[in-house]
Amino acid sequence: MAYSKAIVTGGAGFIGSHLVDALVARGCEVVVIDKETPSDEKRNAQAKYEQCDISDAVVKQIFIDEQPEVVFHLAAHIDDRESVREPVMNAENNIIGSLNIFEAARQVGVKKIVFASTGVVYGRAEVLPTSESELPKPLTPYAVSKLTGERYLYCYKALYGVDYVALRLSNVYGPRQDGSKECGAIAIFTRKLLAGEAVNMNNDGLTTRDYIYVDDVVAAMIAAADADKVGIYNIGTGVETSTSDLLRMVVGELGTVPKIALRPDIMDEVKKVALNAEKAKKDFGWEPGVTLGAGLASTIAWYKARL
Repeated sequence: MAYSKAIVTGGAGFIGSHLVDALVARGCEVVVIDKETPSDEKRNAQAKYEQCDISDAVVKQIFIDEQPEVVFHLAAHIDDRESVREPVMNAENNIIGSLNIFEAARQVGVKKIVFASTGVVYGRAEVLPTSESELPKPLTPYAVSKLTGERYLYCYKALYGVDYVALRLSNVYGPRQDGSKECGAIAIFTRKLLAGEAVNMNNDGLTTRDYIYVDDVVAAMIAAADADKVGIYNIGTGVETSTSDLLRMVVGELGTVPKIALRPDIMDEVKKVALNAEKAKKDFGWEPGVTLGAGLASTIAWYKARL
């Protein structure tokens, strides 16, 4: 699909800022909607920034003024554990906020919406790596909110003809990720180890996740917008990496001796995650190009350069 102007919600954030850079590099005019002010590293001088919450009424006017052809909807409350503690807040951000974006897009005739969903919608999947044919069984309010966004998009396609692609992302990592929060193990481990702090190891350390580098995710989002396809697609590597193995890899790259604080009582609702992305390969010609080892080296070098 040809397009020359895009809105990126959440474009001041980790994945969003990388996406903005890539779109600008392609010659696309980009408008960012984000409630946060981007840091210097996350701000692209050629993009336009509108600071507001995605639930705000002003969103509709931004769409009317800007007339985007495609929308990349990344803005969300993404902390899975916090969503368990604050489910209403999570729903206000991820369900009401998303619906506000979808309505604005529909009303100005947007050609396509690319939605950042999550692989945790599958819950405790019976088959790993998990394909899109697996029935979603979300176990956290965050997962429910993302699945709800997918369902709204299906409805908007059926009722209004709005094309969409929902990308169920595995665990994204890379430069610019915030290591001060409770999500993003690679960023958290790296930040704490570089600061000489103890890192937390939850439960038995055998929880697995499918780690995918941010550049691969951005490439998938752009491929999804370009392709003449509609529907739901997994974006992951299909490879499980345990938390303990991940920590060993980060420690090996840093060459440090870690201090580990065990937290055996903190359990993960979903123990194992790995996503089968063969559908994206078939329909978009997309597949991950960065190994975990190479991605870790690049990510850690970025953090080191900012000490």
